[in-house]
Amino acid sequence: MKTKTGLTILILNLLCLQVIGQDNHYWTDQFGIKATALGGAVIAGQDDHSMVYYNAAAMSLIQNPSLSFSLNAYQYRTYNQKNALGPNQNLESTDYATVPNMMAGVYVLKKHPKWRLGYNVLSKNVFNNKLDLYNSGKYDAIDLPGDETFVSSYAHEIHNGEYWAGLAVSYEASPHLAFGVSHMGVYKSTKYYNAYSITVLPPDTSSSEVTRFASTMSFNFWDIKAIFKPSVLLHYPKFRVGLAVTLPSINILGKGNFYREFSTLNMDDILPIDIAVISRGRKEKVKHKSTTSISLGVSAQLGAKCWLHVSAETFLAQKYYLIHDSKKEPEHYPEFLNDSLITYIFGNQNFLSYGEEYKPVTNIGIGLDFQLSPQFSLQLGSHTDFNYNKYSVYEFAKQVIQSSQYDRLVSSIGGNYALKNGKRIALAFEFGCALPKTTDYNVDFTTPNESRNGLTGDPANGVKTSAYSFKVMFELTLGKLGK
Repeated sequence: MKTKTGLTILILNLLCLQVIGQDNHYWTDQFGIKATALGGAVIAGQDDHSMVYYNAAAMSLIQNPSLSFSLNAYQYRTYNQKNALGPNQNLESTDYATVPNMMAGVYVLKKHPKWRLGYNVLSKNVFNNKLDLYNSGKYDAIDLPGDETFVSSYAHEIHNGEYWAGLAVSYEASPHLAFGVSHMGVYKSTKYYNAYSITVLPPDTSSSEVTRFASTMSFNFWDIKAIFKPSVLLHYPKFRVGLAVTLPSINILGKGNFYREFSTLNMDDILPIDIAVISRGRKEKVKHKSTTSISLGVSAQLGAKCWLHVSAETFLAQKYYLIHDSKKEPEHYPEFLNDSLITYIFGNQNFLSYGEEYKPVTNIGIGLDFQLSPQFSLQLGSHTDFNYNKYSVYEFAKQVIQSSQYDRLVSSIGGNYALKNGKRIALAFEFGCALPKTTDYNVDFTTPNESRNGLTGDPANGVKTSAYSFKVMFELTLGKLGK
């Protein structure tokens, strides 16, 4: 029993290792040209189709049936993390994509002029990132005279995307007050791969054996859920206030494939025996949650040709929960590592289970809308895009998506031009960047020592993340929107 207890403590110490790598944000995407150009500050209402998503009550501002298409004609992202896995051990990636943004329409009921019906289809949180790093060199990694050959590698890949389809209805209760509700169906897809391999190669067979530490996580899943969003709009000719509440998501169906492996080999200085735990699950149940949020927006006319828009959305905290609650017991070595002990070692959950936890976040957007002529309007905007993931750094103990802690600031500019027959074309440009912040690295490929840090290196401060995004959007609207 003492051997089991001591082994458990040693493994827990080994698992308390963390490293930064992936981001999680709520306000990465805005929908529609005006909403994008105004920095998402549209909760108080606009006379366009983005209201089907932001504030269904504001569809009352649209007076004629119409349809619009928005396209991210060009989207380019760069990601660079200096000293991510130790001094000069940098991670970087680029991502280019052409992604449909939104198709939406609003229908005005002629026999019931106080009612509006809306619909939309949009893509959200589309993110692809692939990172890898290989390092080899001579280090005094194990308890032998001189330096040994040390080889380490890291691989990370994520493909994430959500596709929303929604219906909305609004009712104009009075000339200045309207109510609305949207119902969204969400399809979420995630593919994730994360692998560490840390190996010490002896100079010859007479000195020692290969020493190794390895961790691999790989899963892909899809999930379908429903979201309801009630809203209200109070509007006057020169002042508007909007409020929308995104209710907790209702899970419908989800399935996924999962694989995980953890092993050590000949790490005699910190573990008396080798360890191996491995498990796989196919077509297993998945349940993904979207957190509750409250959106508030205020718009005011500053002059004959200018409106000021301010919006804020507060996303509530989400306690840790299991997206995938595996019931499968893993294969393992040695045999005395029973299932309950493995559960305790790996985060008090099944070895193959996967979970998330979100911290509370408030994002703010501000925009200016200039009506420069009867046909042309210009919008300027900016908004925050704060990280929400509770786990700012990665843990080997639990199977979670690797996350970083950087926040973003996004600026935008756009314009709308009215054509004949009620058509309108619009163009917007958006630029985003990571806010400066220096964080810690807890895995260092340049200072491995088996007895001191289990080959994972000495933690220190010095991780600097730079991330840039460039987006060009084009939109075509068919049908006159205003009065």
